Amino acid sequence: MHTASSKLVVEPAFPVRLDAPKLHRFPEQETGPRMKFRFATSSLAFLRLPCAALGLCLSVGIVSAQATDPSPRMSPIVRAIQRAEAAVVNIQGNKFVTTASSNGAGAKQEVNGMGTGVIIDPRGYIITNLHVVEDVSRIEVTLSDGSTAIAKLINYDPDTDLAMIKIPTSKDLPTIQFGTSSDLMRGETVIAIGNPFGYQNTVTQGIISALHRDIPVNVTQEYKNLIQTNADINPGNSGGPLLNLEGDVIGINVAVRVGAQGIGFAIPIDSALEVMADLVASSRREPIEHGLDLVRTYEAGSSKLSLRSSNDERSENRELQVCDVIESINGLPISNRLELELALLEHRPGESVDMVVARGNAKYPLPLKLRSAGNTLSDSTIAKLVWDQIGIRVTPVPANDVASINEDYRGGLRITEIRSGSPAAKQRLVPGDIIVGIMEWQTVSLENLQWILASPHFKSASPAKYYVIRKRQQLMIALTPEQAKVR
Repeated sequence: MHTASSKLVVEPAFPVRLDAPKLHRFPEQETGPRMKFRFATSSLAFLRLPCAALGLCLSVGIVSAQATDPSPRMSPIVRAIQRAEAAVVNIQGNKFVTTASSNGAGAKQEVNGMGTGVIIDPRGYIITNLHVVEDVSRIEVTLSDGSTAIAKLINYDPDTDLAMIKIPTSKDLPTIQFGTSSDLMRGETVIAIGNPFGYQNTVTQGIISALHRDIPVNVTQEYKNLIQTNADINPGNSGGPLLNLEGDVIGINVAVRVGAQGIGFAIPIDSALEVMADLVASSRREPIEHGLDLVRTYEAGSSKLSLRSSNDERSENRELQVCDVIESINGLPISNRLELELALLEHRPGESVDMVVARGNAKYPLPLKLRSAGNTLSDSTIAKLVWDQIGIRVTPVPANDVASINEDYRGGLRITEIRSGSPAAKQRLVPGDIIVGIMEWQTVSLENLQWILASPHFKSASPAKYYVIRKRQQLMIALTPEQAKVR
């Protein structure tokens, strides 16, 4: 049994691959410093992050015919599981990690990892933990119906260990209902769904043991305000949901206490929802802004998204008033900021979308006008920033100049001049090259480029990936801007 310590760290889970049904003991690591917490992910290498896993899962608003069965066997727990399980997915993938040998030399080893994720949009967008999918070349997702697909990593947030992936789909996929973590009670029944040790769609139940737990991970990082539960959370549960008896997600399963039974932790869903909304917003091919200052409230079992203020002088949506409640966007119901950002995901700057707001007892259809994100500077000022930071001058090109490479490209920025000794010159970019994207974002205009350069995600990337077309071939170039000149 481990003794208490003022500094608690995360213990990686021992990698276990189950090719046939068999049981393995879950050994504690005997080498190196003793650690007190482990990620709920079934892979040693996938858990090398210096943080406890924050993941999440979302549940679908689908109730099977069995859920109306009046039999006493159809308990609230069974109904909650049936409501949520269709949106829970299992994730597997291999990657190579470097391990230290006895002589101090590093050796590469391939490891297998397992985790859980949740479908947040019918188009195939899924949220999971970053440590589940980071550096994985082939992310295999298994849906609740047994079908499989290969996912692509779309966006991620290292600070919270959340990642968004996407699978191709020819049909609408089931998604989840969101609860709130603002009114949780100690002793309240909760349910975890996940992929522990590769046993897919495993369900466990427990109660909320405590709230507002602060868990130190290492000397530099601490997770605050966690939910503590005695529902069994094992390696492979990372990214899975913690549900209430309504089948709503109220937390994200993240870690367990080593050497103890019935001590697991989850991230409150209210915090996770804001992170997810940011991931969706920053993954758009062309950055846009809607200019809405919104706040989510949860009353009488119902969530709503209201206008908090109208101080944005640049906003063209003058008909909106403080306390207006956003009811729908293009006919899609809206109850939180994640749903709003998903509804706007494929729209472009300059477009308007149909929005319905509730004001008092009346509802009003109003157009929501979208603008290009970051368009606060003149073109000449943006051009100077790009020249100082990257060392290039560019001019926009239309979509038909790049569509033969990828039909999804909506244009690009052609390099017309390169500064000697600049980051662009060092990476051998040449005039005539067309930059079609940086990291996850397309570069169609100078406004797009300015928004990307100002993004914290871009600033923390060293180097960032630039997607370049040269003589009808696409190249990927890693480039770090001159940090001293980054605004």
